[in-house]
Amino acid sequence: MSFFKKPSRIAMISALVGSLFVAAAPARAEVETIKVANQYSFGHLTLMIMKDQQFLEKQLKAQGLDQTKVDWVSLAGSSAMIDALLSGGVHVASTGISGFGVLWDRTRGEVKAVGGQVSLPTLLVTRDPNVKSVYDLSEKNRIAVPAVGVSPQAIFLKMAALKEYGKDKVDHFDKLTVTMAHPDAYAAMLSEGSGVDAHFAPAPYPEWELERIPTARVILNSDDLTGGPATTTVLMSTETFRKNNPKSFAAVNAALRESITFINEHPRQAAEILLKTMNNTKDSVDDIEKQIADPSVKFDYVPHNTVKLFNAMSEIGVLKRKPADWKELYFPEAHELGGS
Repeated sequence: MSFFKKPSRIAMISALVGSLFVAAAPARAEVETIKVANQYSFGHLTLMIMKDQQFLEKQLKAQGLDQTKVDWVSLAGSSAMIDALLSGGVHVASTGISGFGVLWDRTRGEVKAVGGQVSLPTLLVTRDPNVKSVYDLSEKNRIAVPAVGVSPQAIFLKMAALKEYGKDKVDHFDKLTVTMAHPDAYAAMLSEGSGVDAHFAPAPYPEWELERIPTARVILNSDDLTGGPATTTVLMSTETFRKNNPKSFAAVNAALRESITFINEHPRQAAEILLKTMNNTKDSVDDIEKQIADPSVKFDYVPHNTVKLFNAMSEIGVLKRKPADWKELYFPEAHELGGS
C-alpha cells in the first residue's frame, strides 16, 4: 500500500503544494540551522563524506554564513525521509530515486533534486537453489526490500512484472516482498530459518551474500530494466527552501559536488569513512575500496537515465505524470550538465 494514502501525509502534501500559490513573504534572514537527513548504506556514502569532512560547514562559511549550524538527522527509508521533508523537519534529504520521483509527482515539482549521488546496479540475490531467474520465484519465496510497493527495489520488480506479464499484472511480485532494512535483510539471508530467501539491494550487500552464501546467485540486475546505469540516490530539497535561503542552498549544492569529488579522488579514505560511520568492524577497507572503484559504480552529480526510469514508473501506475525533460526534476544549478 502506498504511504501517500495515509491522511496525515496527504494533508502535509496539500499544505506544501498550497504554499506554491501563496504570495511571496517579505525577505528574511536565512535559516540558523540546516537540517540534513541521511541514510546509512553504500548508496548514501556521499553524505557520510559530507558530514565527516565538514564540507557543508566549509561551504556555508564561503557564503558568509559562519554562524549557520548543521544538524544531521538519521532516518531509515524513503517514507521517513519524505515525511520529514514535507513537515519541515529537514531541509534536504538523501533518498532513493523512486521515492524522490513519487514526491516530485505529488508536489507538482515543489520538491526537486539538488543533484545525483551515485549510479550503481541493484541486484536481486536468492539463496534458493531452485530459483534460476526472477520469474521462477513463487509463493514460497520471500524477497526483502526497503519498502514494499514504493522503494526503488519494489519499482524494479514492477518493471520486471510488466515486461513478462503485462500491465494488468505489474503487482505480481508484491505479495512476495517484505519490508526490511538492508542490514536486517542481509542477516536474514545468512540465516536459513529466517524465511527470507531473496534480497534486492545495491552494493555492498549482494557482494557479501554471493561470497558468504554457497547457493547464492543473482537473478535480476536493475541495469537490465533501465537500459543501462541509472542514478540510484539523489539529494533533494524544496523550491521554498531554495527561494528563502539562496546562500544556504548554494552551500548545500557546492558541498554535494565536493563530496562526490572526494570519493572519486580518495576512494580508500572514503571506504574508511563508510566503515567507521556504519560501525562496521567485520568488513575490510580493501573490499569497500574495491566496490567504490568497481566500473559498474559511478559516484556522479550528473543524473543518468532518470527520465527513462520515471517514464517506466508512470507506465506501471506509480507516477501520475512523467517529465518531458530531466531538467524538470532538478534545480537550475544542475542544468548546465548533460543529464538524462
